[in-house]
Amino acid sequence: MTNPSVISTGMVEKTARTAIFALTRKGAELAGYLSSHIPGCSCFCLSRYALPGMIAFERLSDAFGPAWLSYEAIVCIMSCGIAVRMAAPMLEHKTRDPAVVVVDQSGAFAVSLLSGHIGGANELAGKLAALTGGRAVITTASDIQEKPAIDLAAREAGLEIENIAMVARLQALILDDVPLWIFDPEELLLQYLPPDHGFHQVKPGEGIAKFSAIAGIWVCESFAPRGVQCLEIRPRNLVVGIGCNRGTSCEEIVGFIRDKLMESALAPLSIKNFASLDIKADEVGLLEAVKVFDRPIYFCARQDIEGINVPNPSETVARHAGVESVCEASALWSAGTSKLLVSKRKRGNCTLAVARVGSR
Repeated sequence: MTNPSVISTGMVEKTARTAIFALTRKGAELAGYLSSHIPGCSCFCLSRYALPGMIAFERLSDAFGPAWLSYEAIVCIMSCGIAVRMAAPMLEHKTRDPAVVVVDQSGAFAVSLLSGHIGGANELAGKLAALTGGRAVITTASDIQEKPAIDLAAREAGLEIENIAMVARLQALILDDVPLWIFDPEELLLQYLPPDHGFHQVKPGEGIAKFSAIAGIWVCESFAPRGVQCLEIRPRNLVVGIGCNRGTSCEEIVGFIRDKLMESALAPLSIKNFASLDIKADEVGLLEAVKVFDRPIYFCARQDIEGINVPNPSETVARHAGVESVCEASALWSAGTSKLLVSKRKRGNCTLAVARVGSR
């Protein structure tokens, strides 16, 4: 891509890494020690024990709530009971909650309390225990039995889990040594699993119907076959090129995108970004629509796409936009490929095309 302009989707991201909370003098000393060895730390301490550079508070609840929303991980140098009571009212889901590790003030134990895999609490507990010379307390069954943790592997691979509720069931089957299958044609997840993962690897073109009674893992941007029980894991590899008439509403664009992806059996979660011509950079409905999908949109200039060959050039588009294609050309431009996965689709005021990053 050549100097694209980008519009942020307004995604709320936790920018700070770790908050360490201490309630005692010894706890404050331990917090200071840990923060000096862990980049991106902020130390919060009860005011009467706070050391220089620490953020003092009078009541734990006043500081804990804001930290929960701002930090990726929280280390609690306190009892598990206090930490649980602080965290309980704010729990949402393991995919959104920060990692929480509880450490006793002597550093003997680092207990992974919340978001062990996806949030990284198990890993953080291990690091803290190494620093204090203590012991990491990990209660996740897959870690104890040394079985592959699919949610953790997916996170490390930069993949997104579609049906997160399936994780617990699949992990239970793994722990029970039930034979499972995996469809991962590009080995996006497999490369993050141990060599002895034990899954039957389904190859492209191989019939998967015979596995319909057995759960498995589907790693692909397309939908799994009907009737197949599986954990669906999505790579972010689709670029959706969008064209629309001036003043098209957000609702029309969102409905159009969802319907056309559904018709093509492609998962919205696999969208990497949207793309369009720069004359659409101020199109309110379009900007609002990409926010719904929580993805950025990149805008190209006419000169960026003038030489791109598309299957459906349009004289009408050329008269209005100065180029023969908006959706197809911008999708190919942004994806860095010459092949469309979905050619131009049109309905009402919208056009759409989809390219796959990495396609040749």
